[in-house]
Amino acid sequence: MDDVRIPLYADEAVQWEMYQRYRRGAPPKALVRRFGLNVTGVRTRLARVRYQRFISLPLAPVPNDDFPRAMAAWEKAVLGPAPAPAKPPQRVRPPAGLPPYLTSLYEVPLLTREQEVHLFRKMNYLKYKASKLIARLDPEHPDNRLLDRIEQLYRQSVEVKNEIIRANLRLVVAMTKRYAHSTKPLLELVSDGNISLMRAVEKFDYARGFRFSTYATWAIIKNFTQSISREYRDRSRFRNAGEEVFRSAPDRRTNQQVEEAVQVQREGEIAQLLKQLDDRERQIIRYRYGLDSDREPMTLKEVGSAMGVSKERIRQLATRAIAKLRQAAVEKGLNMPEGCRHDHILLKIGA
Repeated sequence: MDDVRIPLYADEAVQWEMYQRYRRGAPPKALVRRFGLNVTGVRTRLARVRYQRFISLPLAPVPNDDFPRAMAAWEKAVLGPAPAPAKPPQRVRPPAGLPPYLTSLYEVPLLTREQEVHLFRKMNYLKYKASKLIARLDPEHPDNRLLDRIEQLYRQSVEVKNEIIRANLRLVVAMTKRYAHSTKPLLELVSDGNISLMRAVEKFDYARGFRFSTYATWAIIKNFTQSISREYRDRSRFRNAGEEVFRSAPDRRTNQQVEEAVQVQREGEIAQLLKQLDDRERQIIRYRYGLDSDREPMTLKEVGSAMGVSKERIRQLATRAIAKLRQAAVEKGLNMPEGCRHDHILLKIGA
């Protein structure tokens, strides 16, 4: 069968089949025999398919002013390995009751701020370089050498992206456990959360100075909120006639879902409000209320020891930070109920 020549009356389909065989390791001579072309014809058609594939890849980087004016020394540092942490990462015990697959995620250490910035900068710079090369290609006669370089850059960017994702998968697990009452299986919820995480990696702008966990938490919460709302609507829409008999008994599970959706929305809003704090205030709030997925809430004394200041000073700074959060909520017109303590809500975010 492989020796039968295929006529070129359906060139696009032929090119795609040729490319698939090429990807599976077929040598050029085998492609020449099967498709009735010379070596140049095979290479030309392969290049066209590769070009079409590359322009559809997610290679648009998050813009950064450093990329266009990159110098050799800067590029070498950016494309090098991530900096080692100042001290060995602490092992975190996974929550009880997780399947082995999810438990294994806690073996991957979290990224430090410096590692996180390095990896996001590296991933986006690789995509930037690849996108600039794509712009140089002639769609009718793409240069195979440029295509090879673009493919190499893309693979490197995917490797960096996967490294970021692996280091943050436990964040998805932490968020998922808060929605265990959903009718969806746990692994399905984790899968949904992973998709949100991957999208967040593509869109995150490291140059703004925020930690990725804050941005990703908001994206995951937003996805779960929408999922819960859809689940509630679907259950209401397809309620059968037999259930009408039981209308006198309130459906507490449905009410709970609605309340949960509202609560999650409020928590997402507060996650956005945290961006109004400076770095020190944000760090104090994170320590004090355990906003990081691997950290328990700390006492004022413990926060003071971690940051090298007194317990009383931490109390003052935490009070000021919470006041700024409330003021920001008022300015943004968020519906924060009177008498609702911010520390209570923040504890829920970090749960």
